Amino acid sequence: MPSIARSFDNESLPKDKSIAEYERVRAQTMRLTEALSAEDMMLQSMPDASPAKWHLAHTTWFFETFLLQPHLAGYRTYNNAYQYLFNSYYETVGERHPRPQRGLLSRPPLEEVVNYRKHVDDAMKVLLESYSAEIEAAVTIG
Repeated sequence: MPSIARSFDNESLPKDKSIAEYERVRAQTMRLTEALSAEDMMLQSMPDASPAKWHLAHTTWFFETFLLQPHLAGYRTYNNAYQYLFNSYYETVGERHPRPQRGLLSRPPLEEVVNYRKHVDDAMKVLLESYSAEIEAAVTIG
């Protein structure tokens, strides 16, 4: 299986390939959670390990915060509350929900997190159409 962490190299991945690679990685993340119920995805095994549902939203928050908001003209944030709920350790970006309490978040429900991912993924495809070296590092990290 190809590595999820494979680099988005602007020279070797033209726009159509960068979109395909983005979609592949995002789909792989969802495949990893297929066997889990919404309830399973809320569980937090320890204070330093985030629940699966929170992780799905956090990675989406990353793309929204560091790529879409600053680089896609006209992009509208999906839900302003997510800027707090799904921020992780980016204290320079703003306050965050305490890590040990992420397993206590029953809302938004999993279906809403999936809708959030779709909203951001659709916008990321538009952004990746104009893929540039300026966004390459952030796309790779995300």
